[in-house]
Amino acid sequence: MDGQFGGMKTAIILAAILATTPATAETVLKYSTTVAGIPLGKIKVVLNDDDADYRVRAKFEMVPILRTIFNGDATAKAAGSMAEGRFLPRESVFRYAGRKRDRTITMRFDDAGNPAAVQAKPPLRERSYTIGVEGAGGAVDPASAASVLMAPRAEPCALTFDVFDGSKRHRIHLTGQRGAAKGSTVTCSGMYERVSGFKDKYMTPERRTWPFVATVKGRGDGRWVPLKITAETKFGPASATLR
Repeated sequence: MDGQFGGMKTAIILAAILATTPATAETVLKYSTTVAGIPLGKIKVVLNDDDADYRVRAKFEMVPILRTIFNGDATAKAAGSMAEGRFLPRESVFRYAGRKRDRTITMRFDDAGNPAAVQAKPPLRERSYTIGVEGAGGAVDPASAASVLMAPRAEPCALTFDVFDGSKRHRIHLTGQRGAAKGSTVTCSGMYERVSGFKDKYMTPERRTWPFVATVKGRGDGRWVPLKITAETKFGPASATLR
């Protein structure tokens, strides 16, 4: 399937949805996803982090009946360290079960947390617009994006970071607060942006960015848990809701 629910792009959007909660413990969060009110699948995230290291695993399972129509399940995992508020991945593995074939992408990072090597099975096709690790400095992998989203911050809707999936660079940007907070719950406007590694037809102003809305809940320790993410797609409204 291409478009807004293509394999690698799906992983990025799902990663942006997922944030986790307390440090120094294993946290498991589960989300239900829908498109136009129709169940799409379930997301499960398991995160361990402390003052020095983090590990995160994410899994998306599509509703069985849809696997005959769309691309299928995906898993992602990553491990790395934290230094001065930055997440520095060491290694990331993404596996995707497509209708025609499966794909595994392994990324390794240098000591500064920058992508340094990509290994794909089967190999990724080289395109004129594809970027390599030289164009991915400062970006995290899709799984580590979950840890970035959960990191403590003073303003719930003030966050921008880039994600590299092995061939493309994406940007997740919380652009501001929508209305007054309701207790510890805040609703943020957000924007997903294609940065580089895409065909020219996907980089036009009307196709390069997609707005979304994220409702998050404060924990009192600076961390924010996403309760619901919604976005308009060509298939209808899409959402991911914490179960």
